[in-house]
Amino acid sequence: MAAAVRASGAGTVVISCSDPRLNPYQVFGVDPSIKGLTMVRNAGGRALDSVRTISALQAIGNPRTVIVMHHTDCGMIHYNDEAIRKALLEFAPQEKATIEASKYGEITGSPGTRIIGVKYDLNSGVCTQVLEGIAGTKL
Repeated sequence: MAAAVRASGAGTVVISCSDPRLNPYQVFGVDPSIKGLTMVRNAGGRALDSVRTISALQAIGNPRTVIVMHHTDCGMIHYNDEAIRKALLEFAPQEKATIEASKYGEITGSPGTRIIGVKYDLNSGVCTQVLEGIAGTKL
């Protein structure tokens, strides 16, 4: 079964913010039960947080399209790595080494997968494409 799914290469992965105001299924007008579509949601819709999941999906399902969906008025625009580290250290000072070694920004590159970036405007309901290319190539 996994080999047949992998061979099709028809899957799509959408990486988006976990902000409850954003519903990617609704924005794209798709049924949540559609086969071949995987939603990966995290704070700020960061690819870095999705690498483990996308890597597993590349091995199991071989998706050919990754859509990175950000949105207006995201809470993550108000924080940078330093501010997040400072806040985390207040909660868990015993994890100082791990927190200081972590990065909370974006990553670059992905093996041969089409990447499409979109921005969703929470006020207007308009979704605009902002980037398209093959990972690892300059646009």
